Amino acid sequence: MNSKRLYIIGLLTILFAALTINSCNEEKKKVYKVGLSQCAFDTFWRLQMNRSIKANAMQRGNIELLMTDGQNSNEKQIEDIKKLVNNNIDLLIVSPNEAAALTEIVSEVYRSGIPVICIDRKITTDDYTCFIGADNTVIGSKAANYLTFVAEGHTRILELHGQKGASATIERGKGFNGTLDSIKDKKYVHTGNLYCEWSKSNAYKQVKKFFENGGTCNVIYSHNDDMAIGAWEAITDLGIDPDTITIIGTDGAAGEDGGIKAVKDGKINATFFYPDGSEEAINTAEKILKGDTVPKTIELNTVQIDANNADGLLGQMTMSRLQEDRIIKQSEQIKAQISKISNYTTIIYCGVAFVAALIVLIAIISRLFYTTKKQTGMLNEKNAEINAQKEELESQAAYLNQINEQLRRSKENTLGSIRYAQTIQQAALPQEQYLNNYFNAFIIYKPKDIVSGDFYWYDNNVEGNTQQHIFGVIDCTGHGVPGAFMSLIGINLLDQIVKQNKVLSPAKILEELNEAIRTSLKQKETDNNDGMEAVLCKINKTNDDNITLTYEGAKFPVYHYIKAENKIVTYKTARREIGGKFRNIEATVNFEDHTIPVSIGDRIYMSSDGISDQNNDNRKRYTAKRFISTIEESILLDMSDQRDYIWNNLVKFKGDCEQRDDITVMGIEIV
Repeated sequence: MNSKRLYIIGLLTILFAALTINSCNEEKKKVYKVGLSQCAFDTFWRLQMNRSIKANAMQRGNIELLMTDGQNSNEKQIEDIKKLVNNNIDLLIVSPNEAAALTEIVSEVYRSGIPVICIDRKITTDDYTCFIGADNTVIGSKAANYLTFVAEGHTRILELHGQKGASATIERGKGFNGTLDSIKDKKYVHTGNLYCEWSKSNAYKQVKKFFENGGTCNVIYSHNDDMAIGAWEAITDLGIDPDTITIIGTDGAAGEDGGIKAVKDGKINATFFYPDGSEEAINTAEKILKGDTVPKTIELNTVQIDANNADGLLGQMTMSRLQEDRIIKQSEQIKAQISKISNYTTIIYCGVAFVAALIVLIAIISRLFYTTKKQTGMLNEKNAEINAQKEELESQAAYLNQINEQLRRSKENTLGSIRYAQTIQQAALPQEQYLNNYFNAFIIYKPKDIVSGDFYWYDNNVEGNTQQHIFGVIDCTGHGVPGAFMSLIGINLLDQIVKQNKVLSPAKILEELNEAIRTSLKQKETDNNDGMEAVLCKINKTNDDNITLTYEGAKFPVYHYIKAENKIVTYKTARREIGGKFRNIEATVNFEDHTIPVSIGDRIYMSSDGISDQNNDNRKRYTAKRFISTIEESILLDMSDQRDYIWNNLVKFKGDCEQRDDITVMGIEIV
């Protein structure tokens, strides 16, 4: 075979190898280009949204995400969208800077055949495939409802808006002000409306200028958390006591600069979680690209975040954010590994082609073939090692997912059982409305956990011209599930003693309850030492308004507000418990009825020790003395408003401290 023929064979071999490489590359998984046109990168909430969308896109493996920053400029965002379209994107995700200004370009993209997902903000037409976001009007309304709960007296509101044309600005303001306008018996006055462009620094400057120019307010409602934090920094720098101004934000982002951390740190009083919809956006995009049908609107739920739940939510969302960071890092590492594998594969094919071409040069082919074979073996070993590592990672990930799912189901089952127990326990308690058929009454019932070891009890008995009403507040040993079991035993025994056996003396009721508890729990034969502390009151009313109060308790006192003298008197009760193994000092203490006259307008208060034992950040207890003082401060309020005043006073006192025990308070006004 002559050299010319060998040369031709070599060229044909190289051409065949090149075509084979090209064919292999074409068989790779199809990758879709998805453009994300973000209105701005200037807020912590949007940066978090961008990171979440990126993490979800990278997790899919078949989505190439192209992200642009509109910098709060309509013109800049319009140019960004045009560049994304020219880059041959398969789908557009857009968060419009201003609805009216962005409508034309978004509609043009949609009508050109490119699917469009509007996220967070809408345009003014229906020219889009799907809208994903929470209902901003509802969020504004929830903020207004929260304000009506915490506001006291005349309320002066400073409202911080985003951009004037943004749908979120319009809808949040509409929901907030519409709800306030519907409340006729409250005084809400707007003392200022500042458009701060969603910016913390802008809000800081404008709020500071507002107060320096003589502006006043005791409530600041901000359309996002960045502006709310900027407002807090402004009033703090001006030397204004932050506790005199209630600050309400929106977004509820996690992280050191987010709204949840600001609530936890006491900078703002509350915020309302505005989900970024990142996971839903990528899920919906993938369905659209596969040809599946998706709904026109996907509405996301919101939740109120305040001092009661900020710490728990911050931990959960921080873990989620760390998981997203791990996904991004792992995806980038996998992408780099795939790139290396692709390079190795290309080298292999080129090596084969090179060896084939060198067949023409028979004089040197043996040397080159040996070298190429050695390199190919090393590459195969490397590929095998990489594949083994990949399989191990996939196996570990599957195992972890299985464990997480088992833990999630176990937690859901346990919580479901406890919440069902809560339903049973609450069904056994008398309704506050039933008490209000005969008195003006309120009840504060706050379990430490989902179910409670505290309970309250009521029954009435009418004989001729006399009404007999028996009230009680009882604190069982423990709280949570064990305490709840004890409370159901106590309710059942009280029903038997009073409703069935017709025992109407508070002292005799307590004595029979003591014996019944000791018998039911077999405390004479076992080491069981569970018991109760309690207070019972009986109000006798005749048709001629002759009213008396008979009381007795097991350690818990009775508080009597005498309207005619405008003072509160504390009546102590027996220093012994219900059930349990008596201490020597308790064995000699008997329950005795105490009867006093009462009048219309007098108020009776009973409480478990949960409220007086509550501590704050300085480890100081709320105490019974502070409880009485709080009753005195609010004595001119009606019973419903007094309940809210007492509870809010306790919440403010304890701050970020966890509730340490079940809390029950009952207030009765004689009418």
